[in-house]
Amino acid sequence: MRPAFERLVDPDGLRVRDPIENAQFELYTDRVVDPVAADTDQFVLPVDSAVTVAVGELEVPRLVNVFLWDETGSMVGESVNQQQTDHAPDWYCVDLPLGPVRVQVVVDAGFSIRRSGNSTYVEFDEATTVAVGARSHHDSPAGTITIGDGVDDAMRAVALSGSALKTTSPERSFPTLRGHPPLVERGDAFDAPDAFERPETDVAVEIPREYGDLFRVSSLVYYLGADVRPGSERVLHVGGEPYDLDTDRGFEAEVSRLLKHVFFLDCVTRTEGLYPVDLRARDAVEDDLPFDPAAVYDASFAERLRAYLDVPYDVTAPHLPKWKLTADIEPDPDHVEALPFVANELATVRIPSDGDEPEVHDEPEELAEFYRASGASVRTASGEASAADWSNVVEPDETDAIEHAWIAEGFPLGASKTRVASYLSRLDRPAREEGSISIDIVCNEDEMSEEDIVEQFYGTRDVFEFDITVHYDLTAAELAAVFERDIDFLHYVGHVDEDGFQCADGTFDARTLDEVNVDAFLLNACKSYEQGDVLVRKGSYGGIVTLANVSNDPAVRIGRALARLLNNGFTLQAGLSVARHVTLFGNKYITIGDGTLQLVQSKNGTPLVLDVTERGDGYAVTIRGYPTPQSAVGSIIAPHLEDQTSYYLNSGAIDTFEVTEAEFREYLGRGVLPVLFDGELVWSDELLRDELA
Repeated sequence: MRPAFERLVDPDGLRVRDPIENAQFELYTDRVVDPVAADTDQFVLPVDSAVTVAVGELEVPRLVNVFLWDETGSMVGESVNQQQTDHAPDWYCVDLPLGPVRVQVVVDAGFSIRRSGNSTYVEFDEATTVAVGARSHHDSPAGTITIGDGVDDAMRAVALSGSALKTTSPERSFPTLRGHPPLVERGDAFDAPDAFERPETDVAVEIPREYGDLFRVSSLVYYLGADVRPGSERVLHVGGEPYDLDTDRGFEAEVSRLLKHVFFLDCVTRTEGLYPVDLRARDAVEDDLPFDPAAVYDASFAERLRAYLDVPYDVTAPHLPKWKLTADIEPDPDHVEALPFVANELATVRIPSDGDEPEVHDEPEELAEFYRASGASVRTASGEASAADWSNVVEPDETDAIEHAWIAEGFPLGASKTRVASYLSRLDRPAREEGSISIDIVCNEDEMSEEDIVEQFYGTRDVFEFDITVHYDLTAAELAAVFERDIDFLHYVGHVDEDGFQCADGTFDARTLDEVNVDAFLLNACKSYEQGDVLVRKGSYGGIVTLANVSNDPAVRIGRALARLLNNGFTLQAGLSVARHVTLFGNKYITIGDGTLQLVQSKNGTPLVLDVTERGDGYAVTIRGYPTPQSAVGSIIAPHLEDQTSYYLNSGAIDTFEVTEAEFREYLGRGVLPVLFDGELVWSDELLRDELA
């Protein structure tokens, strides 16, 4: 399964489809092209497929930053933001980072790069033949390690997770140079393919024979390509030199801080390598570093890590990117199978309550008071507000990460309920054969007809062709048939109670289904988590559900927000984290199953949110990034705002820019983005129409 090229006519150009990730994009040309299969070895970076075409100009219908390499693989130029650059005739490999698919163009000619409107143009001095190559970001585990029942086997398996690293240089902080750790499954005895070899890093982690400790160090071990040794102490060994991990801040916190510290300094140091770009993170700490990044880049792995450990945490802490994922994992041997997926996202791993039963909470008093004081219409089947059954709802410790996974018993307030089976099902998701994404909207509640506007939001994308089907007042049999259909996303609006979904002729319980073929769902109904859990167990990859009663107005607003966020490339978890801003009850919605699932790919690679406040005669604009599986932590972005040309790490608050109203309007006009305007979630097109008209 490789990216495929097909000719476009009117407008002329190429369409590139990635059947693995269901991603597609178009390149426009100044003439009709006839793509011919080409050699993939001529590109500086790996590509999966390539064609040659004769063109005088290439138009990328979005604003992208462009990198250039020569035949030796050295970076010889870049064009950032609104820069126009001219390049003399020579051999070049031109890199165009287009979100989920990486595109390169090989040319032996002179050309210029310019931008106009929302497009980037590569104009050649004369008509010439160029090679266009594409590579999918898709990355699956290379195989499976079998382990027995003992913790020693689990430690051996985690120690082999570093075999997936594509390099031990600082460039492994780029997600495309970190392979997915091998899968782990329970069996009779330890068995691992010979191809799985831990890299030569001269680094080891010593921990007691306890699953909790092993889970906590799993991401660090993977990223460092470290060995795991059983011992009585918690120690990091680097080139034979020990570093205590049982510090005053606690073992769990120390491991988390160490991973982020090393990762960040790798991002800084890698600017001496393949991508010598102006990285703002380097500017922020370079003067406080006790080492020369160029010298450390060329050092051995252990020498480089020792240099990083000599840097106080206080130097890097203020500048760390917002971490993508915190995973709370119950230290059960069965959960070892989740570690490859957790480590792949470099998650901070915590053990909830040190293995004790999570604390159970009654419905918060402030929620009940709101219902009583406001007379809010609560969406129960009887039409009356009822106390929530919180007997299996838990409240995890808060985290400052973008996403929060709960791999333990109970349904977590404000987090994502995840199981090993949900991770494994991600690997079984079949490749799409066409670009159309199917969406079914089921409305079994007359009062929620306003939510028909969701259909408009899903249909706004200009790259994907959406297949929208809307159903009203379904019977139980009709709803069952919908769940059994092959649907990419189902948005349900109506009532759910302990007996199931309320239908036109009674109740439908998802437990009666043999299978579910809906990839992802939003159940916008009161206390929908148990039925949603059944949908995941029966075959769905993931969805968004509620833990408590929700009133009509918040349900409309959060459903509407989620529709547009998912349609703009946010994952289920990231989309929900943003959508929670529209209502007081946002934390009553959680994701269930695989929260990293994306309905569509983001045009920008990394989905963005603007946090905007008025300031004088202009605006303060903070840009926030939400990493995805295709643009994971460590990717770089350069916002097309003002005249800045610096690059930023893509997670969390990128930077704050002071802009005039004219500059702000121009930026908003380049595409539809979610905007937190004075704390309220709006959209850039609405803002231009209503606030800035």
